[in-house]
Amino acid sequence: MANINKVFEKIKKEELDAFLFSSPANVFYLSRFKSSNAYVVLTDKEKYFFTDFRYFEGAKEKLKDWDVILLKQGLKELKEFLSQFNKIGFEKDKFTISFYEKFIENTDLKDKLIGYEGFLNEIRMIKTEEEINIIRKAVLKIDNVYKKILSHLHFDIVCRKTELDVRRQIINYIFEEGGTGESFPAIVASGKHSAIPHWETSNSPIERNTLLLIDMGMIYEGYCSDFTRTLAIGEVDEELKKIYEIVKEAHLAATEVIKAGIPIKEVDLAARKVIEKAGYGEYFIHSTGHGIGVEIHEEPRIYKNNEDILKENTVFTIEPGIYLPNKGGVRLENIVVCRKDKAEVLTTTPLDFVKI
Repeated sequence: MANINKVFEKIKKEELDAFLFSSPANVFYLSRFKSSNAYVVLTDKEKYFFTDFRYFEGAKEKLKDWDVILLKQGLKELKEFLSQFNKIGFEKDKFTISFYEKFIENTDLKDKLIGYEGFLNEIRMIKTEEEINIIRKAVLKIDNVYKKILSHLHFDIVCRKTELDVRRQIINYIFEEGGTGESFPAIVASGKHSAIPHWETSNSPIERNTLLLIDMGMIYEGYCSDFTRTLAIGEVDEELKKIYEIVKEAHLAATEVIKAGIPIKEVDLAARKVIEKAGYGEYFIHSTGHGIGVEIHEEPRIYKNNEDILKENTVFTIEPGIYLPNKGGVRLENIVVCRKDKAEVLTTTPLDFVKI
């Protein structure tokens, strides 16, 4: 599933003898095996997976075409294995100083290790069709979670619930749909809380006659989904209805310009132009989107200063928003795939205004 051949090519291009991957996300991306203590070492043609007794038998069973090596004494076996190489790349942005100091202690590795930041970012950014199909399933499942939540949000009932009550329902439905957990702690923001983009879901009651913002995602087969809708609980202020339609228009404008080969900033600017023209530019306080995959935030970053070129088969969110302090906010989020000439929208939930 992972483009390991591209990783081999990059290791060879960098003239490295081997590369040590230590971050859980990259270890999973390369091996498709989850472990709380595992390391991957790749040369330009060989794959090695190091783990301890807790995961060793499972790794041997699953990783048939890998050399699976048991860590019996901490990292001793890994360090001894690496000592045979002269130029070893490693994820310096994932090592703590403390871990690095312990790792090189009593070894000759200090002069052999060459640090890299984001070594797999470009490779992970462009998804294979197999990856896209998994993300598509994850997106459809989180759509189903939202449908289930809506079916229980009757006006007379919801106003007896708290934000955390709704989050608890979200978590239950994620497991019902076959997910293995949340992509991130779900945001359930009622009333003025919806004007805080990363509100921490609280015991506050769901308020009548205002907005309710729900931002959630699930992990499915190791890949993340991300989803946001904003709905009205009862009758809401006319300005809140107005900004909903502006955000919807901005969302559609950003989606419309997506195609391979354009500067990434054009996607953000398409949404931002709509919001600024409507007079709410100062209330759109984050970027338009972010890549998604085995982590909730990956490349590409969809923001107004990103001059990089948008590439085919990248997967990312479109999520413009307007946030009016102490009043309410609106965010609408879909996941899309950049295809050659257009966006493929994976999210199936409509963007239409919903009133409970």
